[in-house]
Amino acid sequence: MTLEVIGAGFGRTGTMTLKVALEELGFGPCYHMIELFEHPEHVAQFYCLLFENGADHPPRDHLAPV
Repeated sequence: MTLEVIGAGFGRTGTMTLKVALEELGFGPCYHMIELFEHPEHVAQFYCLLFENGADHPPRDHLAPV
């Protein structure tokens, strides 16, 4: 699975709507940052992405982080 779309945005700017729209268009499942509340174990992976360059992908069960 490869990353096809990155829809980055600040909070309260329609990112959940973008997530739903991308999934409707077949670019899903999409990863929304609200999922960190449901999967706190993903925080370490994002830390590696942001600060250590230790990972090159979002959690494997999602196509696009939103």
